[in-house]
Amino acid sequence: MGCGLSRESMAPATEDHEGAARHATLDPSSTTSRNAPSHTSSGNTATELLDRPNQPLRAAPTVKHSPPQLALTPWTPSELARQREAFFETRVSGRPEMWAAMKQVSELLRAGDLSAAQTILDASGATCPTGKFCVERRRGGQKKGGVYDDKGLLYEIPGWVVSDPEDLVAEPSIEDKDINEESEDEIDAEKGVVCEEKIGELVSVRARLSDRGTDVVVEMGTNQKVSVLVRKVQEKAGVEQKIKLAYMGKILEEHKPLSQTNWKEGHILNALVFG
Repeated sequence: MGCGLSRESMAPATEDHEGAARHATLDPSSTTSRNAPSHTSSGNTATELLDRPNQPLRAAPTVKHSPPQLALTPWTPSELARQREAFFETRVSGRPEMWAAMKQVSELLRAGDLSAAQTILDASGATCPTGKFCVERRRGGQKKGGVYDDKGLLYEIPGWVVSDPEDLVAEPSIEDKDINEESEDEIDAEKGVVCEEKIGELVSVRARLSDRGTDVVVEMGTNQKVSVLVRKVQEKAGVEQKIKLAYMGKILEEHKPLSQTNWKEGHILNALVFG
């Protein structure tokens, strides 16, 4: 009788143990949890990096069109170069050293040097779970691709940063001097009046400096390029660092005249000071 009771009491424990073992073997989530990156301070960073999902980088993606959210019309090669530079200069999330590495990887992928790009990515401690360096947006808002740093933060690089859009247009030919690059010669020295047919209507523009929170007000013509406005703001504020002007959350393209930026007179521009 005593032995029989002993077998009955031990049987459920054995069955539970075997069931748990089968569950651990068959349940893929148990493997995923073991291989997922750990964000706790374990003191074993090398092991954590090895456990993180990572695939070799693939070749640069094909990009059909200039991004509609940034380009009203297809870009020229010079516009594309400016947009790429502005992209990396205006990142506000993530670590600066990681963005610097992402810029290097982008340039190497664009040149077709996968080996060097992989070396830079590995040296930065970043991983690319899908092998797709650029983030692809699919229907329903789903994202695929991208790079993660050692803290698990995603760095999203659009395809056009690495690959030239197929709808790029040729640079416009310039026969005469670009009047928008003029400075003091915009004033007719003999008559002392503004050449309105060149610079457009004179307006006052207020820009708020990001490094000090103060405003500067400058005057310029609506037909003048944003690059002229940048120079005026730098001179008025006494700033030697690089400045980018932003309005309604978008960086103003410096080769365009002020009248084509959708800026409204009386509205404040954000002057982003770098360095």
